[in-house]
Amino acid sequence: MVKTVVVLSLPRTGSSLIAGILHRLGVRMGDVKGLLRPSHVNKYGNYENQQFYKLNLNILYYAQSFSLSWADIPDDKKIRLAVKCYEPEIKNLIRECEKNSKGLWGWKDPTISATIPYFKDLLTNPYYIVLKRDVESVVKSHLKAAKIISWYRTILYISRYFSIVRLVGLGWGIFKKFLSHGNVFNDEKRYETVIREGYRRIDEFVKNERHLCIDFNDLISDPQCVIEKIINFLEISPSREQVQKARAFIDLGEVHFQNHLSKHLSIPQVKPKEVIVK
Repeated sequence: MVKTVVVLSLPRTGSSLIAGILHRLGVRMGDVKGLLRPSHVNKYGNYENQQFYKLNLNILYYAQSFSLSWADIPDDKKIRLAVKCYEPEIKNLIRECEKNSKGLWGWKDPTISATIPYFKDLLTNPYYIVLKRDVESVVKSHLKAAKIISWYRTILYISRYFSIVRLVGLGWGIFKKFLSHGNVFNDEKRYETVIREGYRRIDEFVKNERHLCIDFNDLISDPQCVIEKIINFLEISPSREQVQKARAFIDLGEVHFQNHLSKHLSIPQVKPKEVIVK
């Protein structure tokens, strides 16, 4: 029976780490070449199914989310219309991924939480893995990634997913946002608001769905326990070598702005919930 594994997270919360672990446990997360494509923010690769990522970014663009949901809360009505417009492409991509997998596949895209409520019924037997990281750490990671010195590399990276016409439209949309709201990519309060609302929306979406919540702190402090939870949740039987590779994939040297003790945080930690099996 097909199992579709969807990682629900927000940008800069560690979803590439979870996707890399799933890949090593035997979940087909996309074409390997695309998964391992490095970027200026993830030297090991973003572990994103490039087809899903491109499709979702264009849906967000169509819905006029010109920060691509990084620094804005997408309009639900516009997202719904955009998903409806792209529904044939979504259906074809899902069927293609199911065909190319051995019954166990999935993807991660840190912006998918805005769009998936409107096409979840197209998925076969979905298993949702929710990843949360404390808000303060995510905000700091956003601010680091959004430094002006990195803009050229960000634009170069994102340009592969859009036509020239849409790149110009994206730039114009961001420019208008700057005129009305200033540099939204350097606004700590805006990020905090977007992150909290994003988490709220994810919680609302999965409350009646089969899902596993993971706290990024737990993944770093006790990775073996979290990996075992993922294995049990997905009801899979990876080899010992696969589990060891999944464990070894975690590089603490690449974990930035992490707060391990909630008592030192000015913003409360997000605690994982129990697994809900529908």
